[in-house]
Amino acid sequence: MPAPYLVGLDIGTHSIKAITLRRGGNEASLVSVGSIPTPPKTLVSETPEDLEVLAEALKKLRKEAKITENRVVASLPESQIFTRVIQLPKITESEIGSALKWEAEQYIPIPLSEVKMDWQIISQETTEKETKADILLVAAPLVLIEKYLKLLKLANFTPMSLETEIIAIVRSLINPEDPGPTTMIVSLGASTSDLVIVKNGLLSFTRSIATGGESLARSLAQSLGFEMDQAEEYKKTYGLDETQLEGKITNAIKPVVDVIVNELRRAIAYYMGKKPDDPVKRVILTGGTAKLPGLVVYLAENLGLEVQMGNPWARVKMHNNLREKLENESSTYTVACGLALKQV
Repeated sequence: MPAPYLVGLDIGTHSIKAITLRRGGNEASLVSVGSIPTPPKTLVSETPEDLEVLAEALKKLRKEAKITENRVVASLPESQIFTRVIQLPKITESEIGSALKWEAEQYIPIPLSEVKMDWQIISQETTEKETKADILLVAAPLVLIEKYLKLLKLANFTPMSLETEIIAIVRSLINPEDPGPTTMIVSLGASTSDLVIVKNGLLSFTRSIATGGESLARSLAQSLGFEMDQAEEYKKTYGLDETQLEGKITNAIKPVVDVIVNELRRAIAYYMGKKPDDPVKRVILTGGTAKLPGLVVYLAENLGLEVQMGNPWARVKMHNNLREKLENESSTYTVACGLALKQV
């Protein structure tokens, strides 16, 4: 039986988000929701002192959001996780483990003895010559897992599971009962952008690029001589709206946006090379930077695809007045919502 109450905890570079959901059958109801700024540099620090500061922030969020449940599913940062879809000839499940170890050594830049690996068969394809299996491989450094388990214990949470952000995002935005067409989800965070292609509700391709909202603000600050805080505000307010401020903001951030666009094109082209009969039909945006004014239209024009904002609340019951209040924050809570929807 799934836990009736579960907290999804998304510990991000800029903010920490938490959602408590109550499960009943196939339904999930919102119990509590909250967010708090992440203490500067604590997430990347390895010192016990900074871990304590981060734990205190979690305790503060817990109090402010009125979280009474201890059981939590927390996200691991995608930038420190090794996620890859690997294709193998059809073999028995007992043989997959040893085959994956050999494959993993090619993709994981640290010794396999220092990571925890997990895998899942996501599809099998039979041709005239052979049957191949696509396997999702996820590996997390043991030191990272230990750090997060210690953090959660310090904050008086009981960790039920640790999960990658991208898997939580797919669970949050794609309804398994009605997955829709083959979709690229683009999670635009502060420091990275994570891309994932989902077919029939299952993750089929993933890539992470080191360009996100901070890169946009930095470009704006350098071009117009702003301080970073000021650049961040102008970016959020005007974005890609060329009618504002004589298009100066758009011109300053457009080169960085085009870096992301080119990566999306490359990912789609690579996927199409592997799956020519299964084109990507739509793009769903999420993450804090997804709210950039004009971005949906800009991506649609440049990719030639339907582009829409993700809605993590689609399968979550809540009062209408609360739904209206959270509507503008939907992309911010996608990971936390996906974590809280996990069947534990």
